Amino acid sequence: MANKLRIKDSLYILRESEDHYVFISTATRRIKKFQVDPLVKDIIDSLEEESLESDLVDKLSPRYKIQDINLCLRALEQEGIVRRYKEDFEKGRYSKQLLFLDELTDSQEETLKLQKKIENSRIAVFGTGGIGTWIVNGLYQIGVGEIRITDPDIVEETNLNRQLFFDSNDIGRYKVDVIKEKLKDANLITFKRTVESQQNLEEIVIGCNFLVNCADYPSITETTRIIDRYASIEGIPYCVAGGYNLHLGMIGPIIVPGKTKTFDDFIDYQKRKDPLRDLEKIREIKQTGNLGPIAGAIANIQVMEIFKYLIGRGRINLNRFAEIDFMDFSIDWREF
Repeated sequence: MANKLRIKDSLYILRESEDHYVFISTATRRIKKFQVDPLVKDIIDSLEEESLESDLVDKLSPRYKIQDINLCLRALEQEGIVRRYKEDFEKGRYSKQLLFLDELTDSQEETLKLQKKIENSRIAVFGTGGIGTWIVNGLYQIGVGEIRITDPDIVEETNLNRQLFFDSNDIGRYKVDVIKEKLKDANLITFKRTVESQQNLEEIVIGCNFLVNCADYPSITETTRIIDRYASIEGIPYCVAGGYNLHLGMIGPIIVPGKTKTFDDFIDYQKRKDPLRDLEKIREIKQTGNLGPIAGAIANIQVMEIFKYLIGRGRINLNRFAEIDFMDFSIDWREF
C-alpha cells in the first residue's frame, strides 16, 4: 500500500515575513523559525492535502529540479513538518490514538510499533471498585491486548455513585461478570479471587507484563505487599493504582522490581513524613465519603502513567507519587 505525504495535521504554520515561516508543534509546544524559499512554500501549499510523492514530484518538476525537490522533502521530513502516512493509518478504532503517538515518534513505523506494544500487553487488575473499574475501562480504550481482572464482590447500590459499568439492574451480580458482559469485544479474563496471603494468584499474574493493584481490603498496604511478592519473583512492574479520600486523590508510584525503589521504601517514606506518627491511635477511620468524578479523574491519570510506561515515552512515575487536592487543584509531587 503506497505511502502518502502530508503536512503534519497538528502543526501551526505562521508567516513572519515573506521569506520566514514560524512552525509551532501543538504536541511539544516547540517553536521553530526557518527561512523558506519558493520550493518550500510550494511543497507546503501542495501538501495541505495528502499526496503521493510521485504525484507531488510530477507537479513541481516543471519549475524545480527533481533532485532539489527530493532534498527539500527529506529536510522537511527530518524537521517533522512533512510525514508519510499509509492510506489506512487514520482509519479504524485507534486512528486518533495513532495520531497522538505520531507526535512522539520520528516515523509512522515507530508509531505503529508503539501501538503494537500496547496491543501485545497483558495486564492484571486486582479489584474492580471506584478506581479499578475506571482503570479497566482505560486499559480497554488504549487497546491493551489482554486484561485480567479479579474481584469477589457483587454490585451494591452504594457502588453506583462512582464505579463504572454498573447500574441498578446489576445489583447482586458479580462485578467481574457485569464488566465482562459490558465489554463484549475486550479480551477480558475474569477471576473472583481475593488478594490475600492464603490465596494463590499465580494464574492471574504469570504471563503478565504489568500489574495494577486497586484492591484496598483490608488495606492497600497489605494487598500491595502480597502483589509485590509475586511481582518480585516474576520481575513484573506494577503500580499502586491511586486512591482517594474525600477531596484528596493520590497518583501512586510505578514499581519496577530491581530497578526502582521498593514498595517498602514508599511506605517508610510515608511514615517518616507523617507529622503525627508518634501519637497513640485511639480510633481508626471507619469510612469516608467519595465522589465519582474524583475516582474517574484519579484512575484515568493512573492509566496515562501506565500508557507512558508501556510506550516508554514521557516522564514516568518512578520513585515518586502525587497528592491532588480537588477542591483547589493543587498538586503535591513527592520523591521517595
